[in-house]
Amino acid sequence: IMRKQHSLSIILSLAALLVSANALAQSKPSQAMQDVKYLASEAMQGREIGSTGNALAREYIIKRITDLGLKPCGDNYVHEFKVNTLKQANVGKNILACQYTKENPAAKYLVVSAHYDHVGVNNNKIYFGADDNASGVAGVLAVAQSMKDTATKHHIVYAFFDGEERGLLGAHAFVKQDMIPRKDIAANLNFDMIARGDKNELFISGAHHNPAFKSILDNVNNNKAANSIQVLFDHDRPEQGSNDWTPQSDHYAFFKVGIPHLYFGVEDHADYHKPTDTFEKINPQFFDACIEFLKLAVKRVDQQFTRKN
Repeated sequence: IMRKQHSLSIILSLAALLVSANALAQSKPSQAMQDVKYLASEAMQGREIGSTGNALAREYIIKRITDLGLKPCGDNYVHEFKVNTLKQANVGKNILACQYTKENPAAKYLVVSAHYDHVGVNNNKIYFGADDNASGVAGVLAVAQSMKDTATKHHIVYAFFDGEERGLLGAHAFVKQDMIPRKDIAANLNFDMIARGDKNELFISGAHHNPAFKSILDNVNNNKAANSIQVLFDHDRPEQGSNDWTPQSDHYAFFKVGIPHLYFGVEDHADYHKPTDTFEKINPQFFDACIEFLKLAVKRVDQQFTRKN
């Protein structure tokens, strides 16, 4: 009888362990949330171009893309560009990783991008930049993770641009350097501020200029994994003035040279470009749903979009 009781107590203990393990698994933040938490931490000091925190963020991103098995575009992940306008930096550093399709070596490239810099420290206050734009970096990493074992139709560049906050410097440098010829880039899909959906809304800007994108993405949000958020096509018409987001993030460098783009982001919130743009303000349900949507959206564009010119 004692042995049976002993066995029963072991079984009950194991059951309790399983329940607590399941609870722990459910409460563990997603990889995207973990990425944002790290990149928007105090140690990063706001990730200003040329700063120590910016270098720490770069190290983290390179480790993540290396762990995913992504190859550099060219000889190195880091591509430097000269900066002549800033006191604190004379060199910026873009991070580029490539996934080449085996289906068609002559395929065009999709550039999936986010800027990893932010505005740093002002008046002894850290501007953490959780939504702007640790969230976009986490989004690109999540897409890379989801695509790495997929047979893609395009070659894919995962681009982490530097110096966006100082005038889209990294994106303009990437386009100017022409390491990947402009004619070979099918489109730029840019993520900038994708975590703070205080109204539960994610916007897609850019389809006004290339309506084919709208028909490709129109029903993506019917997918169960992503349909808890509202996805809207807006903020891309010239008559909208400052509400036209076309010139407001890295995709503009592509737009200026005639490369189609889509920009995914939320509207400005109370913490935009303030020290209060912190990890704690992010609603994980919204952010994780956005991540699921972006994975589906990039796959859909890869499979269905063809650049006309």
